[in-house]
Amino acid sequence: MVYIFLAGACLAAVYFCMRFLLLKRAVRQAAGELREITADLEENRVVKLAVPQRELEQLLTEINRNLTEIRKVKIRYGKKERELLNQIENISHDLRTPLTAIIGFLELIDRDSLDVEDRESLEVVKKKALALKKLTAQFYDLSRLAAEDYQLKLKKTDLGRILRETVLDSYQELKLKNLNVSVDIPDTPVFVRGNEEALERIFQNLLQNAGRYALSVFSVSLTIESGKVYVLMINDTDMENQQDADSLFERFYTGDSARKQGSTGLGLPIAKHLAEAMGGRLSACLTEAEDKKWLSLSLEIPGLKI
Repeated sequence: MVYIFLAGACLAAVYFCMRFLLLKRAVRQAAGELREITADLEENRVVKLAVPQRELEQLLTEINRNLTEIRKVKIRYGKKERELLNQIENISHDLRTPLTAIIGFLELIDRDSLDVEDRESLEVVKKKALALKKLTAQFYDLSRLAAEDYQLKLKKTDLGRILRETVLDSYQELKLKNLNVSVDIPDTPVFVRGNEEALERIFQNLLQNAGRYALSVFSVSLTIESGKVYVLMINDTDMENQQDADSLFERFYTGDSARKQGSTGLGLPIAKHLAEAMGGRLSACLTEAEDKKWLSLSLEIPGLKI
């Protein structure tokens, strides 16, 4: 009788041990499936349990129900985002023609026939019209880039030359802001598969950001590592945390109100989209050293062998 009891206990122990191992394996597989699904919510997949277990199946049912709701929210958000971008594109397009006409008529006004006060007023009106035209163009470009409706023509391009020329164009402006500027760009060509106008615009937007927010120091460097080209722009800043740095790529983010004058908050989002359109990546990092906080804006783009 004792032997029968022991045999039964051993069989039960083996059963529960096997059951536990199978459930453990099933949970591990379900966790892997959940990671894959959350990485790509576009696929209409559900998490399944390989081994029947009522409580765990109830849990997975709730997880799958939440995944379905998340997909619905994402679809609704994507639809509203596309509608918004289309509206922005249409409005921007409709504004460009009358703005061009207004600026053209302002150019035709005979300044010699105006007194000093009227000439100053005319310059203010022209400046505001040009600023509005620029903003309209930024809205239009951003809407097309975000909607992936903007195909860049990529070809072999000397990124080093474009960076040198863009920095040179902005150098005096940076110095006038009393910034200690340092530049480390190789004189030799640095080729990438890119678009010259897009690269120039990226560098202009990055330099404008430095001119607006750098406190006293600004540096720009270009390096090549493991077949990739890196452009790094660093300046001291009064940003509080990494979240502030990440916000630079959000639409309409202009930082503190004291220095947002003249900024639309669209320059860096446009630069980020342009970088990604060329297979690159634009990122921001906030670090602390020498009792200062430093903002690093880094452009990474695949290089080309000469």
